[in-house]
Amino acid sequence: MTQAEKDVVEHMLASLAISSLQSGIAPTNEQVAHHFELSCEEVGLVVTLESATRIFNCFAREIHKAQSVLEFIGRATDQMQ
Repeated sequence: MTQAEKDVVEHMLASLAISSLQSGIAPTNEQVAHHFELSCEEVGLVVTLESATRIFNCFAREIHKAQSVLEFIGRATDQMQ
């Protein structure tokens, strides 16, 4: 994975997190695609099918990790009450 691809993932994660916190709902597929396009433009990455696949695989792994952490925090909070 190139540095530009990593930068796109980081930019997408940040912008989608902000958007989700502001709206209070999970982003739609269209919103994810929009943030992907914006992130690629921001970084200056010309996307190929291969790079898009790497980016979305990494993005999915990061989202999965975040969900696992949130679930763990939620369980810990429930146990404390």
